[in-house]
Amino acid sequence: MYQVIVTALIFILTYYFIVSGKMPKATAAFSGAMFLVLFHIISQEEGLKYIDFNTIGLLMGMMIIVAIVRQTGLFQYTAIKAAKWAGGDPWKILVGFGLITAVSSAFLDNVTTVLLLTPVTMVICDTMVINPIPF
Repeated sequence: MYQVIVTALIFILTYYFIVSGKMPKATAAFSGAMFLVLFHIISQEEGLKYIDFNTIGLLMGMMIIVAIVRQTGLFQYTAIKAAKWAGGDPWKILVGFGLITAVSSAFLDNVTTVLLLTPVTMVICDTMVINPIPF
């Protein structure tokens, strides 16, 4: 019973810090995992089994590729083409990006698609002096 109560409390506190934004999400998640190990809910070895290193490797690789591609200017070029195609209308750009995302997700992993399209979206918003939050 002790383990269930402590685990639930750690989960609720971790979730609270993630949702509230009072600390970075990664810090909150790591802290929750650390407390599970400190309170002997799981062992360190068991905790390591839950980490999917293939996913971490994929995300790191995609972030590196995005950083390199950003330096080539491909995102800026794509952003300018999309803005011209839509005639500068933010709603047309939103619909166009929705279609591009849907088609890209059919062939690529969803996380990969988001990592590739987010920089383009940010460049379009910067170029058109639009706040990206509502979109």
